[in-house]
Amino acid sequence: MNYDFFTGASCSLLLLAAARVGLGNTHRQGGCWLLVLICGALCYLLQPLLSIQHPLVHFLFNLPVIFCPAAFWLFTHTLCGDHRPFPRWGWGFIATDFAVELAGQFNQHPLLYVIAQPFKLGLIGAALLTLVQQLQSDLVAERRLLRIALLIAVGGYMVVVVCAEFLFSFHQVPKGIPTLHMIMVSTLTFASCLWLLALSPRALEDSLPGVTEVAENNEENAAEPLDQAQCALLEKLKRHMETGGYRHTGLTIRELAQQLDTREHILRALINRHLGYRNFNEYLNQFRINEASRRLADPNEAHLPVLSIALDIGYRSLSPFNAAFKRHHNQTPTEFRREQLAV
Repeated sequence: MNYDFFTGASCSLLLLAAARVGLGNTHRQGGCWLLVLICGALCYLLQPLLSIQHPLVHFLFNLPVIFCPAAFWLFTHTLCGDHRPFPRWGWGFIATDFAVELAGQFNQHPLLYVIAQPFKLGLIGAALLTLVQQLQSDLVAERRLLRIALLIAVGGYMVVVVCAEFLFSFHQVPKGIPTLHMIMVSTLTFASCLWLLALSPRALEDSLPGVTEVAENNEENAAEPLDQAQCALLEKLKRHMETGGYRHTGLTIRELAQQLDTREHILRALINRHLGYRNFNEYLNQFRINEASRRLADPNEAHLPVLSIALDIGYRSLSPFNAAFKRHHNQTPTEFRREQLAV
């Protein structure tokens, strides 16, 4: 009876969360993956209560559950990727996991179930790694909180469930574990709904990229009025960056705040809300790529290796410089130099 009660409560809260996401975020990138994730969680919780016998119906009902780890990764990438495309190898990984899961569903061979578990954990691990990457450089306050919540709550829960299911497939489930599981799920779903609906109703809107272009958002953010202290800090920041403050290797926003003698959260808000940047590294890249472009096009510096220029302007190695330069110019630094010097 307790299990049924907590299952019903959790499913009701998940439906409420799905309605919240569906009403406000379906037009945003990543909103659909979040809905798939919620749908998968809902189907997973209802399975023990429905006791579906028909194989085809069972497969269709289990389809969102199978896709949950992949949806979690795709959602975290959209949340944290800042318009970067999803890696091609990631699609291959997802397709392989899906194929193994499908084969296990129809064949029911015990070995396929064992093989599928590392793939699930790999997808969840990739999502958790996405949440951790560049967490420090994330300038969107709501998105930083959402990253941490997803990392601890959703990611941690999914890892525990996959490991527990694998363990209890070979051992008897101890009495009380299902009810304890549903209490934990109810707590997580209640906390999520409380946060998204009451404490921070604009968390998803502020975190997920919208359909509008970044440049348009930058113009809107730049138009917000600044008070006297913010104006002074903004002027100080501009002077510091124009004199080469961005060249410090491995510069973090915490270090920059110390250099400007201000608090980190104030500097984050200034760069995000008034300059329109969602990631600190992208802000730094603006200055670094501009200097690199000028130096690569200068005949007097044609003898300098690209690596030397990359190190001079603050990059640790050539690879991140090439990636940032190509995002900005749609060509590699070597191609850019060859084209500019040939003019």
